[in-house]
Amino acid sequence: MADEHPRRYLARALFDAFAQSALNPESDITIIGGAPMVFMTPEEADASEYAKLYQAAANDKDGIAIDRLGGRYAAVSVRGQKVAILPQFGQPISAFALMLVGLVVVAILLTITAIYFLIWRLTLPFDELTTGITRVEDGDLNYQIPLDKTFGEYRKFAEGFNTMVAELQHIHESRRHMLLALPHEILTPLSRLKVRKDLVQDANLRDQISRDISVVEEILSSILAAEKRNSGQAQAEFVDIEPYAAEQIAQLVDKGIDISISNETNSKTAYFDPFLTSVLLKNFVSNAVRYGRGNPISVKFSAVEGSDGDMRISVKDRGLGIAPDQLKYLMEPFWRADESRGRASGGYGLGLYLCKTIATGLNGRIDVESTLDVGTEISVILPEALCTSLEDISE
Repeated sequence: MADEHPRRYLARALFDAFAQSALNPESDITIIGGAPMVFMTPEEADASEYAKLYQAAANDKDGIAIDRLGGRYAAVSVRGQKVAILPQFGQPISAFALMLVGLVVVAILLTITAIYFLIWRLTLPFDELTTGITRVEDGDLNYQIPLDKTFGEYRKFAEGFNTMVAELQHIHESRRHMLLALPHEILTPLSRLKVRKDLVQDANLRDQISRDISVVEEILSSILAAEKRNSGQAQAEFVDIEPYAAEQIAQLVDKGIDISISNETNSKTAYFDPFLTSVLLKNFVSNAVRYGRGNPISVKFSAVEGSDGDMRISVKDRGLGIAPDQLKYLMEPFWRADESRGRASGGYGLGLYLCKTIATGLNGRIDVESTLDVGTEISVILPEALCTSLEDISE
């Protein structure tokens, strides 16, 4: 039995019928649940183990009380000076109910587990595809989606994706080899041009030719620096930060441009390759001068928070800025945010691509923050450049 009102009402009615039958001397004593009904006087009932139940029945308007007594249900019916007691009226259902609840909970958990593994199995190819797309977006064109983790139509898609990435890698390598071939093809005629430009009588024309030659030499220097890094020929040394930066910048700008240099590393020296770093710094400063609208430019050396001696070199201008949708293409070769602006400024879209190649080879990275018509801050992180001795550098 349970204590819900409909069932309790029915139990009271049935027990009342049993009690009425038991009070009839001519009827047999009713046995329910294996225990016969007991009759007592009010005094006997009040002194028995059924005292509380008797008191509840005595105070009940129908003279009936049903409640749990130990591990069973018991019932009392008061009829004047007669008290009918049913010692065992049904069985408690708490244990059975707990068992049912436990079975339901276990069934739900098993169902949820089965659904989880089914969904995991069905979405596993999506996870692999997402990983592949992310890796390619980060520039890893050597990544291939594991085909053994795909099935059905997903495998066909993965095979197509892998083929596409392999083709992109082939194109990328071909473009890289073309860039590396440029210095060897250009250096000889460039040397002849430097000699012949001195034969030009017009001083203005001669200066213009000299500037164009310097631009080409800068591009060739960047390409050679990138190849030097990739071939493992980088040579780091301890460098005085501020004098080094001032020397590199002095080679690029006119006196009328305001460029400030600040060293916030708490160290006068840093350990890096001066040649490769000069390519990075010169490209950053050249772009800041080119697109900075003549506003002040700041060059800052600082320690990277939370790192083990990493140094950040940042160049910030207050110029044209770059639109958010164009930032992701900024370091692609031969790409320009504004073609007309590139032609007017003499740029070819190679500088930052080569800078990215150098930074990657140095195990560093380049970060760019820019707001259109507000300005741009570009920085490179050089790992472990702020070490105090060579023993501090991790293997």
